[in-house]
This record gives sequence, structure tokens and C-alpha cells, in this order.
Amino acid sequence: MNRIIKDIWINVFWKNPDHLWALKVTVSIAFLLIPAELIFHNSFIGTTVALGVVAMALGETDVHPRGRLKSAAVALILFFITSSVTVIFLPYPIRFAVVLAVLSFSLILTGGIDSRLQGVTFGTMLILVYTMLGAENSEKWFYQPIFLTVGAFSYSVVSILLLYYRPYRLLKEQLARGFHYLAEYINLKADLFPSKQQVQTQIRTQLAQKNIELAQQIETCKTNLYSYSEESSRDALPMVDRYYRKWFLLQAMQERAISSHEQYDLLSRQVKNSELLDGFGQLMREIASAMHLYADSLLTDQPYKHPLSLKWTVSAMQKMLEAEKDGPHYLTLSLLMRNLTGLEENLRQEESSVQEDQDTARLDVAVFHSRKPERNSLKTLLNPAHPRFRFAVRLSLAWLLGYGIMLYLNFGKGAWILMTSLIVFQQTYSATRLRLFHRVFGTLLGVVLGITLAQLLPTLSGQILLLLSSIYLFFYWLKKNYTVAAIFITIFVLAAFNLLSNQGAAVMLPRIIDTVTGGALAYLAVRFIWPDWQYKQLPGLLLNAVVKNRRYFESIYDGSITEEAYLHNRRTAYNADNALTSAWKWMRLEPKSRRRYQDKAFNLTNLNHALLSYISAFGVHKSSEYLSERELDLCRDVSDVLRLVSEMLTNNADERQIEDSFRKTNCWDEQIDQMMGDTGNRRARLIYNIAHVARELLTEAKGIVGLYKA
Repeated sequence: MNRIIKDIWINVFWKNPDHLWALKVTVSIAFLLIPAELIFHNSFIGTTVALGVVAMALGETDVHPRGRLKSAAVALILFFITSSVTVIFLPYPIRFAVVLAVLSFSLILTGGIDSRLQGVTFGTMLILVYTMLGAENSEKWFYQPIFLTVGAFSYSVVSILLLYYRPYRLLKEQLARGFHYLAEYINLKADLFPSKQQVQTQIRTQLAQKNIELAQQIETCKTNLYSYSEESSRDALPMVDRYYRKWFLLQAMQERAISSHEQYDLLSRQVKNSELLDGFGQLMREIASAMHLYADSLLTDQPYKHPLSLKWTVSAMQKMLEAEKDGPHYLTLSLLMRNLTGLEENLRQEESSVQEDQDTARLDVAVFHSRKPERNSLKTLLNPAHPRFRFAVRLSLAWLLGYGIMLYLNFGKGAWILMTSLIVFQQTYSATRLRLFHRVFGTLLGVVLGITLAQLLPTLSGQILLLLSSIYLFFYWLKKNYTVAAIFITIFVLAAFNLLSNQGAAVMLPRIIDTVTGGALAYLAVRFIWPDWQYKQLPGLLLNAVVKNRRYFESIYDGSITEEAYLHNRRTAYNADNALTSAWKWMRLEPKSRRRYQDKAFNLTNLNHALLSYISAFGVHKSSEYLSERELDLCRDVSDVLRLVSEMLTNNADERQIEDSFRKTNCWDEQIDQMMGDTGNRRARLIYNIAHVARELLTEAKGIVGLYKA
């Protein structure tokens, strides 16, 4: 029996962080709500402490146990003060409007200092709204500040105790999520083997967007690792080093996964052995499956077992490739196979826990302990040009308008207008529009489903069960699908009001009206107050991407670059590509009149991602053998072209330089053909792929200059 319970715990909760998070919240609420309802028969206390738990859980950040203890302490103080100020000033509309504006602006701005404070301030703003919602049910002014803080404290105790029990759990969760994302990327890329040209564009677009998740996750891991370095004692640093090395391993495997060795539609047409290409696709799927297993092993602390089927697939592919030794594409295919077997080797070495990736083994991990989590100063944020400042202004104005509508139309639960604006508001117009759709649609579905379930469970115990199950499902779905999450938070509200006043169904229509009103205010604010349209960001993002790609490329063939500098240049190149791809992604959701240069943006995004993919392939094989002099000369020529493109983007290019570069690039095809005839130039084809994309960027540069001026 104990074994069965342990297996369920590992497979359902320990292996699934979203289930574990939902369980922590639900247990914290149940611990407070059930005694309040069944022993003290006081629904006000039960629902208020439940809201305190929700606010603390939503404002929680992934940091070291000691750091979480600090942030929890700050949050509890802010929760109590903010709730008290809200209760005191709420009866005086004009004074409260001033308090509302000052609090919202200052909290949003303070949250921009670092990710830890961003979570704390978001939870504090939730507490402000929760206090407004419960004000009419509170007999004494201090009840809400106390009970909301007690609920938040209860969740903090559960969360921090669990974190002290497993102090590196959060690092494992973040790293495991990164490996899962990487496995999904590789699995999607397997569809390129074989593939047709018309399908390739679609797959590559999906790959570029999938890489956004991966790049963001790698940055999240970096922030958490820096936090652990900052908070850990000297004796604990060797343990942190282990997770640094897994982070570097994730990046090294990302480089292998993103790399492109050839235009795969050409290979699909020209390689006669279709089974060989199918074999590459199958090998990538096997690697992706093994990577999922490795990610699960990080979460469960169980040894990773390398799949035997993957070893068999590698062996079979090597034999098939050997049979193609005299074929015209053997060199390209052998480099591709070396790359994939490198991924398989990385995983196989993890099985015996002796992994020391050849890139990270030469790296002094200790130097990273001096790094600090990225922070902004308040002086930097107090700048009207800063996105965070504009975000604070938008939200503050939306809240003031929402509060005015609440008073003018005498909305009893009008604080939901502010709640919706807070939840829907995002940094960009496109993200806000998307969140608004999910929120409104989810709320409508939640009302229908909630009223139905409430009628099926009319008893007190039934409503408690409905509240606890809905909050569990809300937190489980929150990071997966916001529409589904909005359904369950609506059911949670309905159950809470049924417990509080038996008016759950009655408040659903006002909730719908307030949700639509708050969402509309958020939409209008982000649409008309300092809108940051993506076409304005695109030129700077493209310039940054070209510069970072060039530095990454130079780091590969320049022997004087340290390993630390190489890893930094690689990561910043990926981040720049991620930012450019994100801009294109959000541009498609902007108003048609603001989608300027949409086709050009699509072409430039694809070109940059293709350039990064080819450079990654070159980087994967950087340590295999020395470059020949002719290969080095071609690398320098390509780097000069990329430098010229960046100069053209800033209007610093000389016309004579441009013409000379065009003449030089026109000779590359002939130069490559001669190099390919010499077996000493084994990586000439890889360099040519980079050169080919660099030439296309140069060709499009005049159009890009026009875009930059706009």
C-alpha cells in the first residue's frame, strides 16, 4: 500500500509541478476554510483567508528558500498595510481615488526592479481588490487585513516548509521544464525528415515560435541560478555548481537541436535513400522521447535510464549511413549524424552521472557565483520612455476609470472591473488582446458550468468541495491554458459567494458585465495610451540580432575567444533571435493599419532564424578539427558582410563598400565549389550556408534601411 501511494505521489505530483502547485494552494485553503465553515460557522473568515492564500500563491516567485522567506515577509507586510489603507479610505471616494492611483502606479513601478518584487507587488494589488470586494461583509475594519494576511501566511508556511525539505526542487523544476521544451522542439523538427519545400516554411515558423518558449525558460533558469548563488552559503555552492552544469548542458543541446546542416527540402529531393531520411526523423523522435525521460528523472530524483531503443536506432543509422559513403551528400549527412549522436551521447553520459560536457568541463563555474540577478534601479524606471513606466501609467488610468464607472453606475461588486483590468493588462497590445479573449470567453463558460454544478451540489459540504476542486483546477491550468483557468476561477467565485451569502448565481451577471468592462478598459488603455507597435521595435531588434549573430559566428572561428565568452555570445544571439521572433508573432495580432512591413518582417525573421540555425551547426562542430586557411578567409568575408549589414541599418555604410561586398559575394559560389573539391575543407559547406543567408540579408538591406527610417 505504501508503495502504491508513493508511486501515485511521484507520478501525479512530484513529476508534475503544476499539480504540486495546485495541491499546495488547495491544502492551504482547506486547512483554514473547513474549520471556519464546519466549526466556527463563519463563511466570511473562510472565504477571506482563502483569498489571502490565492494572492500569495499568485505572487510567489521561484527563488532560494532563504530568498523566498524574505519575499514572503515583505509580501505579508505589504498585504496588511495595503488592505488596511484600502479599508480606511474606501468610504471616502475622492481620497480613495488618490490612494488607488498612487498605490497602483508605485506598485507596478516597484515590480519592475526584479522578478521577485514583481510577484510580491502583483499579489499586493490583488489584496487591494479583494479588500474592496469584501468590504461590505466585514464588521470591523481590521478583520480583512488580518484574515487576508493569515491566509497568505498559511500558504507561505506550507510552501516554504516544502522548499526547505527539497531546497533544490525549484531549480530541478525549471531545468526539467527547459529539457521538456527542448524535447518538443526536436520532436517537431523531426517532421523535416523528409519534407517538401511548401511544408518546410510552416515547420520552420513553428520551430522559431517553439524556440521562444525554450529561450525564455533558459533565461528563467539563469535568474534562479543567480538567486541561488546569491543566497547559498559557501558550503552549498558545489551543489549549485551541479545545476549550473545542467544549465550549460541544456544550452549546448539547444545549439545542437537548433542547428541546420542543409536546406532539408533539397536533401529530401536529392538523397535517393528515403529510408535514410526517415531514419533521421525517427532518431530525432527517439532522442526527444529520451529527453522527456531525463527531464522526469530530474523531478523525481530517480536515476535516468537511457533507452535501449535509442542505442539500437543510432547503431542502425550508422550502418545505413556507411552504405552511402560514396554518395554526393555523405559529408553533410555525416555531420548531421555526428550532431545527433552528440545529443545521444549527452543523454547517455547522464545515465552514469559522470556527465562533464566538453564545453562546460573547461569552464570555471565558480565565476558565475559572483553574478547578481538582473535588477533595474528606480531611476531607470522613472523614465517616460521605459516600457514599465508606460505600463504603470496605463494600468493606473484604467483603474481610475474603472473606479469612476463603479461609483457612477453604482456597481455593488464593481471592484471586479479593477480585477479584470489587472489580470488582462500585459506589456503589449497583442498580448493584452489575447488575454482579454481568454478571460471573457472563460468567464462565460465558467458561469454556465458553475451554475450547473452549484445546483447539483446545493449542500454546504458540496459547495466546499466545489470551491476546493475549482481552485485546484485553476492553479493546475493557469500556466497551461488561461481560458480553462478562467473557467475554474469563475466557479471558485460562485462557490465562495454561495458560502458567504448564498448568492453565487446572483452575482454572475454583474461579474460578466464587470469582466467585459474591465477588459474593455484594459484594451482601450493599451491601444491608445503610448502604444508600442511592433513595427517600431522591429528595426532595432533586427540590428541587435545581426550584431549578436556576427559575434556568435566570430566566437566559433576565432581561437582567442574564451569558453565563457563563447557561451555568453551564443546565449545572447539566441535571446536576440527570440526577441525578433516574438515581435513578428505579436505583430500579427495588431490592428491592420499598424502591421506595417508585415511581409518584410516575416522574411527578416525567417532569414535571421535561418542564419542562427546555420551558425549553430557550425558551432556544434567547432572543436572537431582545425579550419583550413581558405575556410578562415571565407569566415572573415562573411563576418565583414554581416558587419556591413549592421552598418547599413544605422546608415553608416559607404556606397563603395556596399558595391564591393556585392561583387565579392557574387564570387562565393565559385569559391565554395573549388573548396568542396578539397577534402581538407570539411566544413566549407557549413560556412557556405551561413554565407548564403548573409548574402540574402545584404540584398534586402536597402529595404531594411527604409524600414529603419520609418
